[in-house]
Amino acid sequence: MTNPVTHPTALGDFPVEPPAQHRRPPRHHRGMFWIAVLAALAAVASGVVITATAYINESQPQTAAVDYFQALGRGDAPGALALGDIPPGPRTYLTSQVLDAARSIAKISDVRVLSVGRLGHQAQVTLQYQLGTQQVTDTVSLVRHGRGWRLTRTAVPVQLHVAIAADRMSIAGARVPNGPVLLFPGALPVAFDTSNLQLDSASQIVHLTGGTLPPIQPQLSAAGQKRVSDAVRAVVQRSVRGRITGNLDKELPITFAPGPAGVLVISGEVAVNGSFRQLDFNNQSVLKTGNVALQIQAQCNATNPAKTVWGPTS
Repeated sequence: MTNPVTHPTALGDFPVEPPAQHRRPPRHHRGMFWIAVLAALAAVASGVVITATAYINESQPQTAAVDYFQALGRGDAPGALALGDIPPGPRTYLTSQVLDAARSIAKISDVRVLSVGRLGHQAQVTLQYQLGTQQVTDTVSLVRHGRGWRLTRTAVPVQLHVAIAADRMSIAGARVPNGPVLLFPGALPVAFDTSNLQLDSASQIVHLTGGTLPPIQPQLSAAGQKRVSDAVRAVVQRSVRGRITGNLDKELPITFAPGPAGVLVISGEVAVNGSFRQLDFNNQSVLKTGNVALQIQAQCNATNPAKTVWGPTS
Protein backbone atom coordinates (compact mmCIF):
# COMPACT_ATOMS: atom_id res chain seq x y z
CA MET A 1 0.00 0.00 0.00
CA THR A 2 1.47 3.39 -1.03
CA ASN A 3 1.41 6.36 1.20
CA PRO A 4 -0.45 9.51 0.06
CA VAL A 5 1.81 12.20 -1.39
CA THR A 6 1.73 15.43 0.60
CA HIS A 7 2.32 18.92 -0.75
CA PRO A 8 2.89 21.88 1.47
CA THR A 9 0.19 24.55 1.43
CA ALA A 10 -0.48 27.67 3.40
CA LEU A 11 -3.14 25.90 5.35
CA GLY A 12 -1.14 22.90 6.21
CA ASP A 13 -0.49 19.62 4.61
CA PHE A 14 -3.54 17.89 2.96
CA PRO A 15 -3.32 14.47 1.41
CA VAL A 16 -3.74 14.53 -2.40
CA GLU A 17 -4.96 11.32 -4.04
CA PRO A 18 -3.31 10.29 -7.27
CA PRO A 19 -5.51 10.72 -10.44
CA ALA A 20 -7.89 7.85 -11.17
CA GLN A 21 -6.93 5.42 -13.90
CA HIS A 22 -9.57 5.44 -16.81
CA ARG A 23 -10.28 2.13 -18.42
CA ARG A 24 -11.20 1.90 -22.11
CA PRO A 25 -14.53 0.16 -22.67
CA PRO A 26 -14.40 -3.17 -24.47
CA ARG A 27 -14.39 -2.98 -28.25
CA HIS A 28 -17.75 -4.69 -28.65
CA HIS A 29 -19.43 -2.07 -26.44
CA ARG A 30 -18.03 0.71 -28.62
CA GLY A 31 -19.28 -1.06 -31.75
CA MET A 32 -22.80 -1.32 -30.38
CA PHE A 33 -22.72 2.36 -29.42
CA TRP A 34 -21.90 3.49 -32.98
CA ILE A 35 -24.46 1.11 -34.42
CA ALA A 36 -27.10 2.71 -32.18
CA VAL A 37 -25.98 6.18 -33.26
CA LEU A 38 -26.13 5.28 -36.95
CA ALA A 39 -29.55 3.66 -36.52
CA ALA A 40 -30.88 6.78 -34.84
CA LEU A 41 -29.52 8.98 -37.64
CA ALA A 42 -31.05 6.67 -40.26
CA ALA A 43 -34.43 6.82 -38.53
CA VAL A 44 -34.30 10.61 -38.44
CA ALA A 45 -33.28 10.77 -42.11
CA SER A 46 -36.04 8.35 -43.07
CA GLY A 47 -38.58 10.41 -41.17
CA VAL A 48 -37.43 13.55 -42.95
CA VAL A 49 -37.73 11.85 -46.35
CA ILE A 50 -41.21 10.49 -45.58
CA THR A 51 -42.38 13.85 -44.26
CA ALA A 52 -40.96 15.72 -47.24
CA THR A 53 -42.48 13.24 -49.71
CA ALA A 54 -45.89 13.48 -48.05
CA TYR A 55 -45.67 17.26 -48.13
CA ILE A 56 -44.69 17.31 -51.80
CA ASN A 57 -47.47 14.90 -52.79
CA GLU A 58 -50.04 16.77 -50.77
CA SER A 59 -49.08 20.08 -52.29
CA GLN A 60 -49.36 19.01 -55.94
CA PRO A 61 -52.50 20.28 -57.76
CA GLN A 62 -52.65 17.20 -59.97
CA THR A 63 -53.14 15.04 -56.88
CA ALA A 64 -56.46 16.74 -56.08
CA ALA A 65 -57.53 16.68 -59.74
CA VAL A 66 -56.91 12.95 -60.11
CA ASP A 67 -58.50 12.21 -56.72
CA TYR A 68 -61.67 14.01 -57.87
CA PHE A 69 -62.16 11.97 -61.03
CA GLN A 70 -61.22 8.74 -59.27
CA ALA A 71 -63.92 9.47 -56.67
CA LEU A 72 -66.43 9.88 -59.50
CA GLY A 73 -65.22 6.62 -61.03
CA ARG A 74 -65.95 4.65 -57.86
CA GLY A 75 -69.30 6.38 -57.25
CA ASP A 76 -68.24 8.45 -54.22
CA ALA A 77 -70.31 11.63 -54.60
CA PRO A 78 -69.60 13.05 -51.09
CA GLY A 79 -65.88 12.38 -51.54
CA ALA A 80 -65.81 14.22 -54.88
CA LEU A 81 -67.76 17.21 -53.53
CA ALA A 82 -65.43 17.49 -50.53
CA LEU A 83 -62.46 18.24 -52.82
CA GLY A 84 -63.64 21.72 -53.77
CA ASP A 85 -66.45 24.24 -53.97
CA ILE A 86 -69.98 23.65 -55.27
CA PRO A 87 -71.20 26.36 -57.66
CA PRO A 88 -74.63 27.98 -57.24
CA GLY A 89 -77.58 26.04 -58.60
CA PRO A 90 -79.98 23.17 -57.82
CA ARG A 91 -78.09 20.32 -56.12
CA THR A 92 -80.80 17.70 -56.62
CA TYR A 93 -78.62 15.52 -58.85
CA LEU A 94 -75.35 15.71 -56.88
CA THR A 95 -76.00 12.39 -55.18
CA SER A 96 -74.50 8.91 -55.24
CA GLN A 97 -77.75 7.60 -56.74
CA VAL A 98 -77.46 9.89 -59.77
CA LEU A 99 -73.72 9.21 -60.02
CA ASP A 100 -74.44 5.47 -60.09
CA ALA A 101 -76.94 6.08 -62.92
CA ALA A 102 -74.20 7.81 -64.92
CA ARG A 103 -71.74 5.01 -64.14
CA SER A 104 -74.25 2.42 -65.39
CA ILE A 105 -74.14 4.19 -68.78
CA ALA A 106 -70.37 4.71 -68.90
CA LYS A 107 -67.86 4.51 -66.04
CA ILE A 108 -64.87 6.82 -65.52
CA SER A 109 -61.55 4.95 -65.30
CA ASP A 110 -57.83 5.18 -66.17
CA VAL A 111 -57.39 8.82 -65.15
CA ARG A 112 -54.03 10.28 -66.18
CA VAL A 113 -52.52 13.76 -66.15
CA LEU A 114 -51.57 15.39 -69.46
CA SER A 115 -50.26 18.77 -68.26
CA VAL A 116 -50.10 21.06 -65.21
CA GLY A 117 -50.01 24.85 -65.31
CA ARG A 118 -49.43 27.00 -62.21
CA LEU A 119 -49.57 30.72 -61.62
CA GLY A 120 -49.15 31.76 -57.99
CA HIS A 121 -51.96 30.24 -55.95
CA GLN A 122 -53.89 29.06 -59.01
CA ALA A 123 -53.41 25.98 -61.17
CA GLN A 124 -54.96 24.20 -64.13
CA VAL A 125 -54.60 20.46 -64.67
CA THR A 126 -55.49 18.91 -68.02
CA LEU A 127 -56.18 15.21 -67.79
CA GLN A 128 -57.62 12.36 -69.79
CA TYR A 129 -59.82 9.49 -68.68
CA GLN A 130 -61.68 6.55 -70.16
CA LEU A 131 -65.47 6.90 -70.26
CA GLY A 132 -66.82 3.55 -71.34
CA THR A 133 -65.28 3.06 -74.79
CA GLN A 134 -64.40 6.74 -75.28
CA GLN A 135 -61.42 8.82 -74.23
CA VAL A 136 -62.37 12.17 -72.74
CA THR A 137 -60.11 15.16 -72.11
CA ASP A 138 -61.07 17.69 -69.43
CA THR A 139 -59.45 20.55 -67.49
CA VAL A 140 -59.60 21.12 -63.73
CA SER A 141 -59.12 24.59 -62.19
CA LEU A 142 -57.73 24.67 -58.64
CA VAL A 143 -56.69 27.16 -55.96
CA ARG A 144 -54.10 26.82 -53.21
CA HIS A 145 -55.60 25.86 -49.85
CA GLY A 146 -53.10 25.60 -47.01
CA ARG A 147 -50.64 22.85 -47.92
CA GLY A 148 -52.95 21.40 -50.56
CA TRP A 149 -55.24 22.39 -53.44
CA ARG A 150 -59.01 22.61 -53.90
CA LEU A 151 -61.11 22.53 -57.06
CA THR A 152 -62.77 25.83 -57.90
CA ARG A 153 -65.90 23.80 -58.67
CA THR A 154 -66.87 20.18 -58.17
CA ALA A 155 -70.03 20.21 -60.32
CA VAL A 156 -71.10 21.61 -63.67
CA PRO A 157 -74.01 24.00 -64.35
CA VAL A 158 -75.87 22.36 -67.25
CA GLN A 159 -78.89 23.57 -69.22
CA LEU A 160 -81.03 20.54 -70.08
CA HIS A 161 -83.45 20.51 -72.98
CA VAL A 162 -85.43 17.46 -74.07
CA ALA A 163 -86.18 17.49 -77.79
CA ILE A 164 -88.65 14.59 -78.09
CA ALA A 165 -89.86 11.49 -76.25
CA ALA A 166 -89.75 13.19 -72.85
CA ASP A 167 -92.19 10.63 -71.42
CA ARG A 168 -89.63 7.90 -72.00
CA MET A 169 -86.76 9.58 -70.05
CA SER A 170 -85.88 10.14 -66.41
CA ILE A 171 -83.04 11.11 -64.07
CA ALA A 172 -83.00 9.23 -60.77
CA GLY A 173 -86.61 8.17 -61.32
CA ALA A 174 -87.93 11.70 -61.98
CA ARG A 175 -88.83 13.39 -65.25
CA VAL A 176 -85.91 15.13 -66.95
CA PRO A 177 -86.25 18.89 -66.32
CA ASN A 178 -85.98 21.56 -68.99
CA GLY A 179 -83.70 24.09 -67.33
CA PRO A 180 -80.46 24.59 -65.39
CA VAL A 181 -79.16 21.90 -63.00
CA LEU A 182 -75.82 20.89 -61.47
CA LEU A 183 -74.32 17.61 -62.65
CA PHE A 184 -71.09 15.67 -62.21
CA PRO A 185 -68.73 15.29 -65.18
CA GLY A 186 -69.01 12.09 -67.19
CA ALA A 187 -71.98 10.44 -68.85
CA LEU A 188 -75.30 12.29 -68.84
CA PRO A 189 -77.34 10.23 -66.31
CA VAL A 190 -80.53 9.95 -68.39
CA ALA A 191 -82.34 6.61 -68.23
CA PHE A 192 -85.14 5.27 -70.46
CA ASP A 193 -88.19 3.20 -69.57
CA THR A 194 -87.42 0.83 -72.44
CA SER A 195 -84.29 -0.91 -73.68
CA ASN A 196 -85.37 0.03 -77.22
CA LEU A 197 -84.01 3.56 -76.74
CA GLN A 198 -80.64 5.02 -75.82
CA LEU A 199 -78.68 8.27 -75.97
CA ASP A 200 -75.96 9.10 -78.44
CA SER A 201 -73.12 8.62 -75.96
CA ALA A 202 -70.61 10.56 -78.08
CA SER A 203 -72.55 13.84 -77.81
CA GLN A 204 -74.06 13.49 -74.32
CA ILE A 205 -70.93 13.98 -72.18
CA VAL A 206 -70.71 16.47 -69.31
CA HIS A 207 -67.32 18.23 -69.08
CA LEU A 208 -66.08 19.94 -65.93
CA THR A 209 -65.10 22.90 -68.10
CA GLY A 210 -68.79 23.32 -68.97
CA GLY A 211 -70.12 24.08 -72.41
CA THR A 212 -73.54 23.70 -73.99
CA LEU A 213 -75.04 20.25 -74.27
CA PRO A 214 -77.05 19.51 -77.42
CA PRO A 215 -80.79 18.85 -76.98
CA ILE A 216 -81.38 15.42 -75.48
CA GLN A 217 -82.28 13.35 -78.52
CA PRO A 218 -82.99 9.62 -78.12
CA GLN A 219 -82.09 7.05 -80.72
CA LEU A 220 -83.06 3.45 -81.31
CA SER A 221 -80.82 0.92 -79.65
CA ALA A 222 -79.71 -2.16 -81.56
CA ALA A 223 -82.39 -4.12 -79.73
CA GLY A 224 -85.04 -1.54 -80.64
CA GLN A 225 -84.05 -1.53 -84.30
CA LYS A 226 -84.31 -5.33 -84.37
CA ARG A 227 -87.77 -5.36 -82.76
CA VAL A 228 -89.17 -2.81 -85.20
CA SER A 229 -87.66 -4.70 -88.16
CA ASP A 230 -89.13 -7.98 -86.89
CA ALA A 231 -92.59 -6.39 -86.64
CA VAL A 232 -92.42 -5.07 -90.20
CA ARG A 233 -91.02 -8.37 -91.51
CA ALA A 234 -93.86 -10.36 -89.92
CA VAL A 235 -96.55 -8.19 -91.53
CA VAL A 236 -94.92 -8.23 -94.98
CA GLN A 237 -94.45 -11.99 -94.94
CA ARG A 238 -98.13 -12.50 -94.05
CA SER A 239 -99.27 -10.18 -96.83
CA VAL A 240 -96.96 -11.00 -99.75
CA ARG A 241 -96.11 -14.25 -101.51
CA GLY A 242 -92.35 -13.96 -101.61
CA ARG A 243 -89.32 -13.18 -99.58
CA ILE A 244 -87.75 -9.96 -98.37
CA THR A 245 -84.42 -9.40 -100.09
CA GLY A 246 -83.32 -6.24 -98.30
CA ASN A 247 -81.68 -6.01 -94.86
CA LEU A 248 -84.46 -4.54 -92.75
CA ASP A 249 -82.30 -4.46 -89.61
CA LYS A 250 -80.04 -1.85 -91.24
CA GLU A 251 -81.98 -0.35 -94.14
CA LEU A 252 -85.45 0.26 -92.72
CA PRO A 253 -85.92 4.04 -92.26
CA ILE A 254 -87.24 4.80 -88.75
CA THR A 255 -87.68 8.28 -87.27
CA PHE A 256 -89.34 9.84 -84.22
CA ALA A 257 -92.65 11.67 -84.38
CA PRO A 258 -92.74 15.07 -82.61
CA GLY A 259 -94.05 15.04 -79.06
CA PRO A 260 -93.28 13.44 -75.69
CA ALA A 261 -94.72 9.94 -76.27
CA GLY A 262 -91.82 8.43 -78.22
CA VAL A 263 -93.79 7.36 -81.29
CA LEU A 264 -91.73 5.80 -84.08
CA VAL A 265 -92.49 6.49 -87.74
CA ILE A 266 -91.66 3.83 -90.35
CA SER A 267 -91.76 5.13 -93.88
CA GLY A 268 -89.86 3.75 -96.84
CA GLU A 269 -89.47 0.86 -99.22
CA VAL A 270 -89.03 -2.86 -98.63
CA ALA A 271 -87.49 -4.98 -101.40
CA VAL A 272 -89.37 -8.25 -102.01
CA ASN A 273 -88.85 -11.06 -104.51
CA GLY A 274 -92.06 -12.93 -105.21
CA SER A 275 -95.25 -13.13 -107.26
CA PHE A 276 -97.67 -10.27 -107.69
CA ARG A 277 -100.46 -9.14 -109.95
CA GLN A 278 -100.18 -6.11 -112.18
CA LEU A 279 -102.50 -4.50 -114.72
CA ASP A 280 -101.31 -4.79 -118.32
CA PHE A 281 -101.96 -2.40 -121.24
CA ASN A 282 -105.39 -3.95 -121.70
CA ASN A 283 -106.20 -3.21 -118.08
CA GLN A 284 -106.12 -6.90 -117.29
CA SER A 285 -104.69 -8.33 -114.06
CA VAL A 286 -101.62 -10.38 -114.89
CA LEU A 287 -99.65 -12.58 -112.47
CA LYS A 288 -95.96 -11.75 -112.50
CA THR A 289 -92.87 -12.76 -110.55
CA GLY A 290 -89.70 -10.87 -109.75
CA ASN A 291 -88.42 -8.07 -107.56
CA VAL A 292 -90.74 -5.37 -106.34
CA ALA A 293 -90.35 -2.44 -103.95
CA LEU A 294 -93.16 -2.23 -101.41
CA GLN A 295 -93.96 1.15 -99.93
CA ILE A 296 -94.23 0.94 -96.13
CA GLN A 297 -96.02 3.47 -93.92
CA ALA A 298 -96.61 2.68 -90.26
CA GLN A 299 -96.32 3.88 -86.66
CA CYS A 300 -95.54 2.17 -83.38
CA ASN A 301 -94.68 3.11 -79.83
CA ALA A 302 -91.04 2.76 -78.81
CA THR A 303 -92.08 0.69 -75.80
CA ASN A 304 -93.99 -1.87 -77.92
CA PRO A 305 -92.85 -2.02 -81.56
CA ALA A 306 -94.79 -5.27 -82.16
CA LYS A 307 -98.07 -3.33 -81.96
CA THR A 308 -97.80 -1.47 -85.26
CA VAL A 309 -100.44 0.74 -86.84
CA TRP A 310 -100.25 0.64 -90.63
CA GLY A 311 -101.20 3.50 -92.89
CA PRO A 312 -100.14 7.08 -93.66
CA THR A 313 -98.74 9.06 -90.74
CA SER A 314 -100.85 11.95 -89.50
